[in-house]
Amino acid sequence: MERKPVGYNVHTGSDVQAMLQVMGLHSIEQLFADVPASVRLRRELDLPAALSEWELMRDVRAMAAMNSSVLTHSSFLGGGAYEHYIPAVVDAIVSRGEFLTAYTPYQPEMSQGLLQALFEFQILTGRLLGQASVNCSVYDGATALAESCWMMCSATGKRRVVVTGTLWPQYREVLATYLVPRGVTVDCVARNPQTGQLDEAALARALSAGDVAGAVLQTPNALGVIEDVAAISQLCKQNNTLLAVCVNPLLCGWLEAPGKLGADIVVCEGQPLGLPLSAGGPYLGIIACAKSLERYLPGRLVGRVHDLNGKLGYALVKEDREQHVARDRATSHICSNQALNAIRAAIYMACLGESNFMRIAQVNAANAALLRELLCALPGVKALCSGVHFNEFAVELPIDAAVFCACLRKRGIFAGVPVEEAVAGHNRALLVAVTETKSRADLEAYVREARACLQES
Repeated sequence: MERKPVGYNVHTGSDVQAMLQVMGLHSIEQLFADVPASVRLRRELDLPAALSEWELMRDVRAMAAMNSSVLTHSSFLGGGAYEHYIPAVVDAIVSRGEFLTAYTPYQPEMSQGLLQALFEFQILTGRLLGQASVNCSVYDGATALAESCWMMCSATGKRRVVVTGTLWPQYREVLATYLVPRGVTVDCVARNPQTGQLDEAALARALSAGDVAGAVLQTPNALGVIEDVAAISQLCKQNNTLLAVCVNPLLCGWLEAPGKLGADIVVCEGQPLGLPLSAGGPYLGIIACAKSLERYLPGRLVGRVHDLNGKLGYALVKEDREQHVARDRATSHICSNQALNAIRAAIYMACLGESNFMRIAQVNAANAALLRELLCALPGVKALCSGVHFNEFAVELPIDAAVFCACLRKRGIFAGVPVEEAVAGHNRALLVAVTETKSRADLEAYVREARACLQES
């Protein structure tokens, strides 16, 4: 049967006929002549009637209102994505049409402003993470960490990496997906059950095998505990092994950056740097490394260069790393990046400045310390481990963590993220995150509702 233009199609009947005439066809039906009749739908789609614009907006808003978010609940969720305040100026600047692309530009003659913004991103993140070379971003923190592991393998020629057992579960999954098919063995090292930090003795035994390309450390780890980067770095150097550290970038406003403490590669999820939660993305992966490892760095690099006439400008540099130049020799086949989110991060850091960045980090740490103290004063609640934490921490509850979270959610609070039973050893561990968006009244309300839920159970 002849297909009729449906109501939501922007093309008029005359538009359709004009296009068919150009193609030398008489009907839309002829476009589908190669599709077997057995798989073709011989009726109109079962769709509701078309709505006016205001009716559609009303219905979409009604559906959106059914969601729970940080706008409807007080959120203490963490585990890699955090609710931070984003100054309005970030959205105002990044919404300019000149910046609205996810790509780094290939034609410098047309893109000096965008390239300069990305160059500034590299400078700012390099200072923050304590390393000389920074790429123009990859997809997210997990892929950044996976890429760093492959960098260590490429640089050493070895195919084994040692990973802390307190790495975020989703990151472990990405590492396995990324590395195992490439023939890389991923060994897991246990934590110290008291402190929650990486067991240095177990790491030393793993490194002594001599065939390890590098070690992977996360700080704060999946229990919220800050790792001793300097000590682990020294241990890696003694065993001629590289070290990649995955860090919460905000921690670098409170403690020395991992790059300054001896890490060869520092990676992070850039979401805390001015990116909204957005129900899980898009986010921003950042990789910073020592100059000696720059040749293995995936993604784009923007450099300040001179043209043949001596004029100063910006361009993509050292592009032999790229798949579009020599695919068979590419360091990575990540073929896009998150340039717009990288610019968001640069604007966020530039607008805050160093002193305000440090102040926000300190507020995060202070709020988390206060909430931990208040929660551990409740009957049956205690700290899961004794290690120093930053803006999130793990507690052991007297009841199942999932039950506790469900109870608090009914009371308008996202209580936190239950810790994997494989990591905690039981199902009563909860990871709680606190940021600068929480007041003392918010913390006290959390504790008050938590007490009520525990009494009910």
